[in-house]
Amino acid sequence: MESGSLLRLLLDLSLAVSRSATSEEALTTILRSFCTAGGWSVGQVWIPDEHDRFLECSPVWHQASPGNEAFHEASASVRFTRGMPVLGEVWVNPEVQWLDDIASDASQFHRSQSAAEAGLRTALMVPVTSDARVIAILEFFTGDSRPVDVGAQKLLMAVAAQLGAQMAKQQAEWDLRRSEALFRAVADTATDAIITIDANGDIQYANPQSSHMFDHDVQALVGSPVAVIIPERLRSAHWKGFARYLETEEPRIVGTTVVVPALRRDGSEFPAELSLAAWKVDEEQSFTAIVRDVSERERVLEELERSLADERETAARLIELDHLKNTIMDTVSHDLRSPLAAIRAVAGVLKRDAHSPTLSPQQRQEHLAGLESSAEKMRRLLDDLLDLERLTSDPLPLRRRDTNLVELVRAVVLEHAEALTGRQVDLDLAPVKADVDAPKVERIVENLLLNAVRHTPPGTNIRVSLTATDHAAVISVEDAGPGIPDDVRDKVFERFYQVAGKHGSGTGLGLSLVARLADLHGGRAWVESSAAGGALFKVELPFKGAPND
Repeated sequence: MESGSLLRLLLDLSLAVSRSATSEEALTTILRSFCTAGGWSVGQVWIPDEHDRFLECSPVWHQASPGNEAFHEASASVRFTRGMPVLGEVWVNPEVQWLDDIASDASQFHRSQSAAEAGLRTALMVPVTSDARVIAILEFFTGDSRPVDVGAQKLLMAVAAQLGAQMAKQQAEWDLRRSEALFRAVADTATDAIITIDANGDIQYANPQSSHMFDHDVQALVGSPVAVIIPERLRSAHWKGFARYLETEEPRIVGTTVVVPALRRDGSEFPAELSLAAWKVDEEQSFTAIVRDVSERERVLEELERSLADERETAARLIELDHLKNTIMDTVSHDLRSPLAAIRAVAGVLKRDAHSPTLSPQQRQEHLAGLESSAEKMRRLLDDLLDLERLTSDPLPLRRRDTNLVELVRAVVLEHAEALTGRQVDLDLAPVKADVDAPKVERIVENLLLNAVRHTPPGTNIRVSLTATDHAAVISVEDAGPGIPDDVRDKVFERFYQVAGKHGSGTGLGLSLVARLADLHGGRAWVESSAAGGALFKVELPFKGAPND
């Protein structure tokens, strides 16, 4: 384990143990942290019973890999007396035991079969003592075959000593001195900046990496206020938080890892990962800060996040396009087939009549009208499919221009006068101009009108309104038909969703295009119930500036 990682782990464990309310909480933290840092798969604790007669496996344990529950259950079913291999021997002779191959000495390791089933091979046992009495034994396992690691043994003994001190306050001073010595030994070679601050906020110690990171000589840093490495805009908040902790000892940043701006001597800033711990010696409050320059990491993370966002967007687009392809094929095979069959049938009748006239002029006119109607239905379906494909795959930018919406709406109504035959169309158009893509807004009005025709019987009134709010133009198309049920109002704007009706059928594309075109303008489309119980469709198109009447 690298010295920087070793130091970070020891500081984190020291802080966790000092703040733990119970020994179980401290043990849980130690097992998790050591397993994570050292790559151990399982960590568990053995505790002497209250009469000091046997060791039993504590409920406190840590697993880094799935499938280790059975091994822990096997451990929980076993008790060790003094002198039994191997834990009983550690109990009698409290020294670290490292078994680099459990299977090679199965007779000495009682749980070798369950360990093999869990894929565990190397075992490490560390006694925790207080006043020469074993109060716990820490046991770690991994599936790797590991030779004895002297560094790991020292780390475990240090952790065990600190834990013993927490459980038995008589050794607190000794453990603190030992931890400080280890801190000093490792800090000088750490790759992170390590700074110790006193209760006045002055730097008492700075390791060599601090000089490189902050561009200050170590001699200049020591004795200076810690504010010299804090951007000026953050200093007031720093001193307030510092004073609050000294008064209340309520941790906010203390005991956590945060990324904050840090200041170099030349005034430049960089993102720094800060881990701050608080500790006392002889009631004197001190703080240790571990600082890591994460400029490169933050840059890579930003690039990665952008790449992931682009990939997610691309994947979503591909899925949407694939779905669109499938639905278009379904639509082409189904909805185009009906008008095409009608065209072929009528064409056959007219062809036969051309050779052997049997139809009256009126019948021919009716057949021709049917041809025209079927062809128009196919044209509209193809137009809708092409528009939908363009808007989904690669929507063209809006070609905005100042548009008189009153003239636009009137022109659309006039163009579709034949489709509106038999219905009274009332226009209530306030004088509104807006900066919009006129052809796309024409499609909005056209689809709303034809939607009203399809879902209302002949003789039904249709009301088209044009109003303006402070920020947008609002186009409304209201009918007195059966209306839209509340539970499907959000669905009617989905592609290929069709509301069952008695007076006509659509493809389920018109309203989805309305919503998409409104969205391209930065607006929205929605439906309400009209006063007469029918449907009231509204489209809001934001002005780029103030309304121009």
